[in-house]
Formats: sequence, structure tokens, C-alpha cells
Amino acid sequence: MSSPSKAGRPRSADLDRALLVATQDLLAEVGYDRLSIETVAARCGAGKATVYRRWAGKSELVADAVAQLHGEYPEPDTGTLRGDLLLMSSIWLDPDSRRDAVVAGLLTAMAHDAGLREAVRVAVSEPHQAIFAAIVGRAVARGEVPAGRDLEMIGSVFPAVTFHHLTVLAAPVGKELVERIIDGVLMPALTWHEPTTRG
Repeated sequence: MSSPSKAGRPRSADLDRALLVATQDLLAEVGYDRLSIETVAARCGAGKATVYRRWAGKSELVADAVAQLHGEYPEPDTGTLRGDLLLMSSIWLDPDSRRDAVVAGLLTAMAHDAGLREAVRVAVSEPHQAIFAAIVGRAVARGEVPAGRDLEMIGSVFPAVTFHHLTVLAAPVGKELVERIIDGVLMPALTWHEPTTRG
């Protein structure tokens, strides 16, 4: 998760959480474009200066709100590649229509807001990719995965399919979908071996 500004008066963890929840609620209610720092602050009975002491701007606030909505990615070490991938993906298994509505609305805004894209990349995408790389690194060390896989490309498959499911298909992400992605796409992409040629 990105780090809000530390300037100003001492931080209140309760107020931080309240501001992030208010941001999530407003994203679901009015969307990113109509959300403002003023409306977030007003919903918490605070002034906009209170928000700006914590976040540089709207993009950073929204990115942290989305990161909090997802929760922290687990850092699995089950001893198997499949087990680790399943545990990493477990944050999606609890149905959450509020979360899904926020994520779906955010994707549209990200298409034309470079600042928001960068903030979401730092707060959401980078933590996901870092844990995915650690999972695969351990699998390589165990001999489950050959070295040299394109982790950036393969690691983007799960977010891409889940977001497509949420936005284009307007369907929740459940256990069956997660297992289909892992067993049908990620595991084969990570574990395949080049065929040996015989002279």
C-alpha cells in the first residue's frame, strides 16, 4: 500500500480508516470522476486539509482505498506452487458486491487518468506482482518451475481475467473461476518444459 504524507499533526488510525471507507462508499455511489476530496472529508466530519495531510491527492487516496478494500495479499508458503497460488488468490473467494462495484467503476477511470493508473499500480499491482514473484521463486528452487519464465506476463493473467469477469460479464469471482485460472492457465504456463530434441 502506498504511504500517505506524514506532514502535519499526528495521524489517527481510526480517522485514516474512516476516510478510506468513505472513499470506497463514494466510489461505489458516484464513481471516480464525481468523487472529490471535499465530499470524502465532509462524510467523515473533517475538513479537506485533513485529507491532504494524509494523501497528496485524489488518485493516491483512491488507490489506498482500493488496496484496503482488497485487504493484504497473503504471503503463502505451503510447500507447493498450486497451494501457494490458491492461497494468494483467496482474497477473491468471499463474495463482496461492494468491492466488485468499486473495482469495476475504477477501471473506466483508469483508462483516461494516468495519475490514477500510477497510484493503483503502486498500491495494488506491485504488491501482487512481488508476492507472485516470491511464490514462483520458491517453486523454481524446489524444481517445480523452470527458471526464466516471463513473470510479468504470466502474473498479469489472474488480475486480467478476474477484472474481465467483474466488468464485461458482471459476475462475481468464485472458487471455481479461481481454480480454472490456476489449473488451466497459470500452472501450465509456469511448469511446461521445452521438449527435448533427439539428434
